[in-house]
Amino acid sequence: MNYSLNSETSAAETRRRGDCAENSALPLRLCASAAKILLFFITFFVSENSLFAGPPSSKLGGPKYGFSYSAEGVIPLFQTDLRHSEKAVPRPGFGAEFRVHLYPDSRAHIQIGMEIMSQACSFNTYYFAPGYSTIYDRSFGYTHSLRTMEFYIPILGRIGLTPNEPSARNIFYVMAGYGLKMILAANTKIVDAEGTNIWGGPTTLVYENYFMGPQVGNVLMAGFGLDKRLGYSERFLTFECMFRYNLSRFIYYGKVNTNELLIKNMCISLQIGYRFAAGRRAKSL
Repeated sequence: MNYSLNSETSAAETRRRGDCAENSALPLRLCASAAKILLFFITFFVSENSLFAGPPSSKLGGPKYGFSYSAEGVIPLFQTDLRHSEKAVPRPGFGAEFRVHLYPDSRAHIQIGMEIMSQACSFNTYYFAPGYSTIYDRSFGYTHSLRTMEFYIPILGRIGLTPNEPSARNIFYVMAGYGLKMILAANTKIVDAEGTNIWGGPTTLVYENYFMGPQVGNVLMAGFGLDKRLGYSERFLTFECMFRYNLSRFIYYGKVNTNELLIKNMCISLQIGYRFAAGRRAKSL
């Protein structure tokens, strides 16, 4: 009887670890697919630019400011402390963003925004509640599924790389900057090796080296994008790929201090949005 029970438990554990090993390659597959899509857009937009004669001349200069809003899919990249956990498996994330654009130059933008984002992952680790994990034996018998809700205030600089940007149909650009990140909420679900639900609900995340408050951190951001002009207007469809690097790890506490696991977070976001300009400065003679 005990032999049968141990065999079933071992089989369940083997299946669970096999699933985690298969899913560990998911970030690479997603990044490769995203790169292929972006390469297609770059090839198409650059070739189309050569056929565009440019908008009609205006007595006014370039725009003073503009606005944009976008939706995004997110590829989370979580790194757990492997002394106390197996590798984290990413789950799809999503977000939305609004930005104000300032145009000190036709090819340079300063952007200030507000962004809401959700990221998720799962990982195998301990569960130190009465009747469950008892020692640090590297058994990692419990799967924790974590989802976060985050708020960003990004400040970005954007440089256009397309010649004669004011009359180009398609504009390629790079951007980089800093973001203030606040963890608004986090939820976790915990199951054992056989898939039995143990617990689910809100959890606490605290930055190891926080800024202004335990749930506030600092993020470095860099990426590139493409603007597709709509007709002869200052309205664009935008496509962006952005990488975010959190400067501090956060501490995951499970269900009311059943865990204390350090987790590093990065992510790649793929955005599609709409940008439009407002207000124009007088054209110099």
